Amino acid sequence: LEYIVDLILLNFLFIICSLPLITAYPAFVALVGTIKDRFEDKPILAWKQFFTLFYKYIKKGMKTWIVLWVLSIVIIGDIIIGLFYLPNEIKNFLLPFNLLLVVLFLGILINIIKLFILGEDRVKRLFITSFILLIREPRNPLLIIFITMLFTVLSIYLKFILFFSFSLIAFTVYLTMFKEKEVL
Repeated sequence: LEYIVDLILLNFLFIICSLPLITAYPAFVALVGTIKDRFEDKPILAWKQFFTLFYKYIKKGMKTWIVLWVLSIVIIGDIIIGLFYLPNEIKNFLLPFNLLLVVLFLGILINIIKLFILGEDRVKRLFITSFILLIREPRNPLLIIFITMLFTVLSIYLKFILFFSFSLIAFTVYLTMFKEKEVL
């Protein structure tokens, strides 16, 4: 019961800290790091650890988040142009490439979370290493993307999931990225 209360509290803290959208990524990385520390039985309060990690990740996270925003705007623009302004033959040809681009972007985004928590400092190196990790081991990011989509669909029908949905996604990231050797 203590862990469930912590997940609900951490979900609430994440939502509060990511209200200015520019701090959403550092807040999510802090959420995953707090869940990692909490489930590895570190004797610190969950809310205190969240704020400690949020402060630690805020500068580097903001730089990375801005780069991710620019990339996502380019990808969304490409998809919109492809859907609304190109002939059907070209749309059908580009659809697999657009889907691959979205999965590649989300996989890099997920791997960057792991690299942040493990202590990588430079933004350029974060993206390069994340891309290499995605090519080497695509299973974990794809699993996280699938589970996130599942939580999104479930939260439409099961309203109680909204109270700890971000925490469940962060817990999934923790299990697949940090505990994979023990769980699988």
